Amino acid sequence: MFELKLNNKTIQLKWGTWAMREFCNAKDITIDKYFELLSNTQFDLDIIIKLVHIGYKSACVSNKQSIEYDENDACDWIDEVGSIFKTDGQIIDYVKYIVETTVINIKGNSKEEKKKSNKIKLG
Repeated sequence: MFELKLNNKTIQLKWGTWAMREFCNAKDITIDKYFELLSNTQFDLDIIIKLVHIGYKSACVSNKQSIEYDENDACDWIDEVGSIFKTDGQIIDYVKYIVETTVINIKGNSKEEKKKSNKIKLG
């Protein structure tokens, strides 16, 4: 879980399968387009806002909490932490967290698939 530290509160953001599905649905893209998007070094503003808001919603779902904030609030959070342009800022760190989480999920799945196929070949 990633913590977005604001002046007066901390917002939890979580990225995983639920968030990836929600993001793909919100952007009306397939999972391969999602991976392509993550490999880009530039994001448009709407994508960043959706990444933050969906991460917040994902944390709420995981923690069994109600969703109280919308994308307008996510915009305020982004402004409060120094915007998307702050090179050593929390938004850049959050995007890195998303990429790392996605890569770990992919690598973890492929390793398990290899193990399964090896067991079949040996058995």
